Amino acid sequence: MTPAGLRADPFQCQGRVTANAPVGRGLIRLDVTLDRDLHFVPGQFAMLNLPAEAALVFSRPFSILAADGPHASFLYRVVGRGTLALAGRAAGDPLTFLGPFGRPFPAPAAGTPFILIAGGVGLPPLFAWRQRYGRPEDTAFFGARDSGDVPWTLLDGSWRIAVEKAGSPQPGRIARVGLVTELVREDCPVRPAQGLTVLACGPTAMLKAAADLAAAAGWECWLSLEEHMGCGYGVCKGCVVPVRVPEGAGAGHPEGWRHATCCQDGPVFRAADLDWPRLTLRNRTFMDNPG
Repeated sequence: MTPAGLRADPFQCQGRVTANAPVGRGLIRLDVTLDRDLHFVPGQFAMLNLPAEAALVFSRPFSILAADGPHASFLYRVVGRGTLALAGRAAGDPLTFLGPFGRPFPAPAAGTPFILIAGGVGLPPLFAWRQRYGRPEDTAFFGARDSGDVPWTLLDGSWRIAVEKAGSPQPGRIARVGLVTELVREDCPVRPAQGLTVLACGPTAMLKAAADLAAAAGWECWLSLEEHMGCGYGVCKGCVVPVRVPEGAGAGHPEGWRHATCCQDGPVFRAADLDWPRLTLRNRTFMDNPG
């Protein structure tokens, strides 16, 4: 199985904010009306920026939550100067749009149930996949730190919710206490006679747990990585990730791995292709020295 081969061609245009409001503690939904229609494949992302003299040096990447004609939606969390500036945009304020970029998630295969695992701000590509392709045999999970971090208004009752700390969920809804991958393991036991495919997006630790769970069960697994992308075109090399080079195809890569750009080679990667020791070491070093 390979990701959907068709990618929508990127374009640049102007847009205006139509809504920019919290949908959970720390999570903000941004709705934008663009100057032209947006067509994308779930898993692709866009680069957003402020206009003209207010523009940031580097645009900020955002996975696409939804799109209907020129109306596009994104989900983000304030983590730095760029997202803080974006959070200050009000209805009617202009933005610049560049995208869609990236390798998307695979489309569903007949006879293969899919498991979707989203963590925090990693929800958009999986939400979009489910809106586009979702079938009764597919199962969707969302993990958060506590019930206040869950965007209840975005997730219908078919999503299975896991929270790391107990709290009060939305009336009529249930949130299991524990890691989201533990909930997946409990609800989707290994079925040797039936293949499953896992799609996941979220923090690296969650992605590693999802990859380990899928590998132990013999399931196919695709992950969307959350990296610091500066350009979207693979030019700035700010989002490189270590990937394994297949045996026999490693000319020029004697150590069996190479750098891949997340914005062009990804952001969706097959879990088995990632060089996990180097990836987790790189991310741990960045968290210890964020600069």
